[in-house]
Amino acid sequence: MNECLGHFYIHNGILKDTKNFDDSFLSSPHYIYEVFRVIEGVALFLEDHLERLEETCRLAKHCPGFDSSELYKLVVLLIEKNKLDTGNIKVVMRKTHDGMPELRVYITEHQYPTTLQYTRGVDLLLFKAERPNPNAKVMDVKLRNATNYVKQQKEVYETLLVNAEGCITEGSRSNVFFIRQGKVITPPVEEVLPGITRKYVMEVCRASGLEVVEEKVPARSLVVMEALFISGTSRKVLPVKKVDDLDFDPNHPLMQMIREAFDHRVADYIRKHKKSHS
Repeated sequence: MNECLGHFYIHNGILKDTKNFDDSFLSSPHYIYEVFRVIEGVALFLEDHLERLEETCRLAKHCPGFDSSELYKLVVLLIEKNKLDTGNIKVVMRKTHDGMPELRVYITEHQYPTTLQYTRGVDLLLFKAERPNPNAKVMDVKLRNATNYVKQQKEVYETLLVNAEGCITEGSRSNVFFIRQGKVITPPVEEVLPGITRKYVMEVCRASGLEVVEEKVPARSLVVMEALFISGTSRKVLPVKKVDDLDFDPNHPLMQMIREAFDHRVADYIRKHKKSHS
């Protein structure tokens, strides 16, 4: 897998040839990062991602060296120079060995769900783990490697993290929502990474008249859930057909309505921002 794609990337504000890209920072135990999706040349929900990046820097007590307005311009520049229509962009911030802030902005590989996965749903597995600072998007290499290994060994799409209380918090790379008796349930924001897709899913649910409840979800309560789905930058709204040995309805009517409403919100954003990105 190539970490950096395209012809150009940005290092500390300077446009460089990807032939010179150094990915040694990936072995760092912790680094701050943000990933967002580009559709039709538009960085989706870019303002929200940059706001979350600022919040992560605050929580991690990291001085980024660049503000959101500067980063916004760098992202637009990267899209223009690479003539990027579709893909994912990653922003990485860290401190070098001498304590200086370092910034990389680049196109990274992506894996979007297939049409079949959206139709039939995906398999998940419960995994006992929790992130120490869930509201901050800081790479936890040890946890990422552990969940990747389990997913590969068990041939599942994603793992759902279960904390010490026995409650489901989030996916290793996603947020999770449950449907029961007409309600949409998701774990409390204090216990998860506040995903950008999560935010807009909750907005479209409420705009559609659905009740959205943030509450703890014990793993044992899965048996009473009618359906569930995961959300994320690359996944958008992705139905789940199985968690461990429990089967769920990947075509639940409420879930289909949420998927369509979210896709409309994405289309609206792209239409409104195409001019500013052109």
